[in-house]
Amino acid sequence: MSERNTTYNIRNILGYQRANNNEFYTPAEPIQELIKMLKIPKNKIIWCPFDTSESEFVKEFQKNGYKVIYSHLDFNQDFYLYEPSEKWDLIISNPPFTAKRLLIERCESFKKPFCLLYGATIFSQSMGNTLNRCEFYFLQKNIKFILKDGGTKSFQCAWIFSKEFPWK
Repeated sequence: MSERNTTYNIRNILGYQRANNNEFYTPAEPIQELIKMLKIPKNKIIWCPFDTSESEFVKEFQKNGYKVIYSHLDFNQDFYLYEPSEKWDLIISNPPFTAKRLLIERCESFKKPFCLLYGATIFSQSMGNTLNRCEFYFLQKNIKFILKDGGTKSFQCAWIFSKEFPWK
């Protein structure tokens, strides 16, 4: 990323990451479906950069024999500034829904495969050429996300993959 984008990330995105409308907890079902579809060798280490130990991403991948590293802004592990010191091979997570283009660019900066769950509205937003560098898999039904206050919000989603992600 250019210095200009890095400065933009830090000044404008950090505030969005804590926004109430940015914390949607993914239920187990779409993660279980993703695991069935994936072709990831068990020796690959997954980094879930927007997750805690209570995340369904972490639980489901561990239950299926994968080693998982997780991090979260609440632990002062800001995705735009942080990378685990442990070895990791790919990113899989449900990231904050704001600042999508910059978040995908940050994933690309690691030069490792990534898979992100986003609302289908990502395709109606200005993303520049970012999505041209990705592949997509639309989920057949809406996902019912759990909100911080215990409520739910349901909408159509898609997995966004880096081209080198082992999923086909």
